[in-house]
Amino acid sequence: MWETVRLVSRGICQKAVLWDSARLVNWLQTRRLKRLVAHAKAHSPFYARRLRDLDVTSFRLQDIPPVNKTELMAHFDEVVTDRRLKLRDLEDFMSEPQRLGQWYLGQYAVSRTSGTQGVQAVIVQDRDMMELLFALQMTRGTVFPTTPWGIVSRLFRRARLAVITIGRGFYPSAAALAYAPKASRRFVKRLWLKHIEPLEEVVAQLERFRPQVLLAYANVLVLLAREALAGRLRLAELRQVINMSEPLSEGARALIQRAFGLPVTNNYALGECMALTTGCPRGRGMHLQADWAILEVVDRNYRPVPPGQPGEKVLVTNLYNTVQPFIRYEVQDVVTLSPVPCPCGSPLPLILKVEGRTDEVIWIRVGDRYQLLHPYVLVDFLDEYPPLGWYQLIQTERNRFLLRAQAAPKRTVHVEELRQVLERGLKHYHLDGVLQFDIEITDDVAPDPRSGKLRRITSRIGPPTDLAPDERILAELETSGESLRHQPSRNLENRGAA
Repeated sequence: MWETVRLVSRGICQKAVLWDSARLVNWLQTRRLKRLVAHAKAHSPFYARRLRDLDVTSFRLQDIPPVNKTELMAHFDEVVTDRRLKLRDLEDFMSEPQRLGQWYLGQYAVSRTSGTQGVQAVIVQDRDMMELLFALQMTRGTVFPTTPWGIVSRLFRRARLAVITIGRGFYPSAAALAYAPKASRRFVKRLWLKHIEPLEEVVAQLERFRPQVLLAYANVLVLLAREALAGRLRLAELRQVINMSEPLSEGARALIQRAFGLPVTNNYALGECMALTTGCPRGRGMHLQADWAILEVVDRNYRPVPPGQPGEKVLVTNLYNTVQPFIRYEVQDVVTLSPVPCPCGSPLPLILKVEGRTDEVIWIRVGDRYQLLHPYVLVDFLDEYPPLGWYQLIQTERNRFLLRAQAAPKRTVHVEELRQVLERGLKHYHLDGVLQFDIEITDDVAPDPRSGKLRRITSRIGPPTDLAPDERILAELETSGESLRHQPSRNLENRGAA
């Protein structure tokens, strides 16, 4: 009962911040930044060295040098402020997917990103952080009433939420669900589906559940939109459609909106900062949670880029994670901030557009028909193998791939171990006997030198030329440049509402 009262109180408090003005948001941001920096300097050996000459009572954010994923992971044991946390122990804990949802040391939610910059980010958050994440989503990114009585009334009329994820690992989007506070069940009745195949089964479960909110990856939303347009999926009580973890192209947005008759709420988050934004329920963009995070849009030399212009990367400061501080954390995303406030009236800054990593849509042959292979399927089990750093998957034949693998820093990749990882993953997704892999161990896998991003999944053969009419929609989206591209969740995988 106390957890429920606390969650209601937190939700009302998060909404109340927005009833005031941008001044309150900025005041909270400044206050929390000072607390974070002081705590990091006092309790993290890494930041104690890095901030040795910084006066924590009076500083500019620009006085703190940026940090990247490789650097933080290389010094993980010194970065964290709880000395019991060790990177190898956390990797061992996450090596068994069934542990997802178990609290590490009885108090920490753990997740990992997908290693798109050559190394995975292991992320640790405590119960309070996961509670905050739910409170923000419940009150800032929803079409349901968010007045104090509206929040309380959800206890008596739970919203029906259908979530579809792909994968079984500790990805941020899955972690946000698995570690959601128990009291959240008093507000939300949840159907969590972890596969999209067989599609007929997924459709049947959704129709039985009658969701009011549908949350899924952009690729999955397109598949469901196609079913709805064909008359094979009817969700009459649907009130909100939310995209997570993947960039949403304009073509995909239009297709989904036409299918369900609703604007698409689009989220942008990192596993390293899952509370970075909440999507505007009116579909206008994403609201930056500026009271809980700082987002600097910069050029390649870390100079600020004015709103209305796309940057070349961003620097993210997570103001709520004091266990594993992320301060001016460099992410290779192209983000455009709006020069004007959101028309919905929110005092939070508005993000107009995000461009993340692009992986191709892959078609394989299963039995007598073609099937779209979601990139997360392959990423899921490969990212369970920590020694693996940069890698590329190249579709050389319809059901054959070349895996070009490079070891993570200070690690060694063994071909036989990697083959066992592939075999386990294929068996889990019922693709054993369907897909074949050739493995090449190399030190010549590298990202684009300008963007810092690696196109991990590509095809040399493209989509089939003899697709059935109802399959041709996705292929046309792909070849016209409107395909839905896979992005890390942030986290959320990596990008996730989480």
